[in-house]
Amino acid sequence: MHKNRTISSVVLLILVLALGSSVVAASTLTIMQSESPRAMDPSNQSATYTGSVLSHMYDTLLTVNSDGNVVPSLATDYTYSPDGLEWTFKLRQGVTFHDGTPLNADAVKYSFERILNPDNGLTAFGRFNPVIKRVDTVDDLTVKFTLHSPYPAFALLLTINQAAITPPSAADIVSRHPVGTGPFKFVEYVSGERVVMERFDNFWGEAPRVDRLVWRWSPEESVMIMALQAGEVDVVVPLPASHVGALEMSPGVEVHEKAGSAVFWLALNTTAEPLNDVRVRQALNYATDRQGLVDAILWGRATVAHSPLAPQYFGYDPTVQGYSFDPEKARELLAEAGYPNGFTMSITVQESESQYAEVLQGNWRDVGVNVIVDQLENALWSAKVFSPLEENETMSSFASWSSILDADLMLTPLFATRSFPPASANLGFFSNARLDEILAQAVNEVNPNVREELYFEAQRIINDEAAHVTLYYANTIFGVRDNVEGVWSQPSGQINVRGASFK
Repeated sequence: MHKNRTISSVVLLILVLALGSSVVAASTLTIMQSESPRAMDPSNQSATYTGSVLSHMYDTLLTVNSDGNVVPSLATDYTYSPDGLEWTFKLRQGVTFHDGTPLNADAVKYSFERILNPDNGLTAFGRFNPVIKRVDTVDDLTVKFTLHSPYPAFALLLTINQAAITPPSAADIVSRHPVGTGPFKFVEYVSGERVVMERFDNFWGEAPRVDRLVWRWSPEESVMIMALQAGEVDVVVPLPASHVGALEMSPGVEVHEKAGSAVFWLALNTTAEPLNDVRVRQALNYATDRQGLVDAILWGRATVAHSPLAPQYFGYDPTVQGYSFDPEKARELLAEAGYPNGFTMSITVQESESQYAEVLQGNWRDVGVNVIVDQLENALWSAKVFSPLEENETMSSFASWSSILDADLMLTPLFATRSFPPASANLGFFSNARLDEILAQAVNEVNPNVREELYFEAQRIINDEAAHVTLYYANTIFGVRDNVEGVWSQPSGQINVRGASFK
């Protein structure tokens, strides 16, 4: 009897240890980014790092894989009519949202009609309203889009985060409590601290290999680096270029780097004096030492940009030369414009970007332009620079943009008249009738050669008019602990940890 109790005790101990092991095995992957999410509603944001967070809770009809190819997601197949006006999508069977409601054609129709309703004031409205005329349900798992006119990049458009599918059941909470079909479901958002999500056991795709994701952020490079080195976080993105060399020698850390497609620029308010004078805008471009900025701040881990399109984009024009660093030419233009002694202006930046403004401050001081650096917390920066024209007090702002690799998805949001904030990201309120005409024609042009030539002309106009100060294309750099695998990034810099795991 005593022997049996001993055996039972041993068995019980083994069970307890086994249970304990399973608890320990529950894994949490922690990601640190340089900025906090700007919104919890995927259709009401356009920021790369906000998209990184939300894309793990939401799915789109189509997606882009690590090779850059458009592949099925919530839609398994699609067809389009010979005239390019009707696109029909077959939905994946058996998919459920995090709240248990089913994915069906009604949910897709609801998601896009929510975007297309101007009364909702969503950021995605400016992107989708000019393209989509109507959305109809064919049957429970078939949905049809009717376009205003042919749009060759429509499949690509449906892969962006703003096209995430949300359920009608979450209409009242989507702005604060994400409800998607993605591999992770929302747990909490502690403002200023973290976003937490946990594995969704009913995910339609390959099951996540970690149990929880915790997203943290800091505008301080040193905080990000020390957290990665200490193992407090598992992934850091973007990895500050100035620290790459040291981190490559740091035990327990791996650095991943490749050429990126994100363009960084300084938006100039073209409606405000003296920036409404093209000669002044050209002068600021000539006064900017782009290579010096890349070398000083990014340690050469970026490419000087002369076009708002990176070389990876369809429509990129390699013949656009941009503006050389020529302070004397800048002084001549300023004098010609009536500012021989320069003027004073401000540059509005987010917390982590003040050093870029300081470099420009030094460059422009040499030609008589006095720069005041207006540094704001991320949310305040966004509210200020995206305010409507009649309320906007921003003179210039440091910004970046990336998208899927089609010219329309860069040039229209950044330079079309209809893309003035808050509808989209024409932060300088640049307006040019010929450019608007070109962009409207190119977006519907089905002949790729003609379409490409139109985008070449668009880039020449943007360059000649000095619509903004194009600075550089950033390399995509992120760091991971060496016991983590399955992390990858898009050329835009958006991080993907859906398939991440611990070795």
